[in-house]
Amino acid sequence: MKKRIMSCVLALCLSASLAAGCGNKEDTPATTPAVTSGQETTKAPASSGSGFHFVLKDASIAPGMDQEDLLAALGDADKTFEAPSCAGAGTDYTFTYGSVEITTVPGASGANEVSAIVLKDDLVSTPEGISLSMSMEEMTKAYGDGYTVSGSAYTYVKDKVQLQFVIENDEITSIQYMIVE
Repeated sequence: MKKRIMSCVLALCLSASLAAGCGNKEDTPATTPAVTSGQETTKAPASSGSGFHFVLKDASIAPGMDQEDLLAALGDADKTFEAPSCAGAGTDYTFTYGSVEITTVPGASGANEVSAIVLKDDLVSTPEGISLSMSMEEMTKAYGDGYTVSGSAYTYVKDKVQLQFVIENDEITSIQYMIVE
């Protein structure tokens, strides 16, 4: 239990550091809360040829997606965090939709793009049915064994998207989608 709490704290710190960038922090509540009944993911197959994606409110979300398209598909977030971007001019945003945290950063075109999608608890799962607290065996059954390992992180790469699972004591403690740089 103590390791699970530490893993959650580590994942939250990583998410906050991605969103915080540098400079002053501002926490802006969403004007309209998101519909929580649409929070669950569907069991859609992984998209072929376009990298890994996450399904939320029947919308396919993936790193590299334009922030405007994200907001059009999902509507207002439960919570929005913004900070000046260290990666370039502009602002980084973290949108929280129930059990999912989505971070956007300024892209090459100047428009913000999704850089990370973090699953915060086992109330949501990947389109392949994998969620926090599941085993490595369940992960490899769904995704195969074509991953790379760095410490306790198991990373799959498809096109320009990486899907990373942190596994401790044969239990998935973190799931995150990120763009491959």
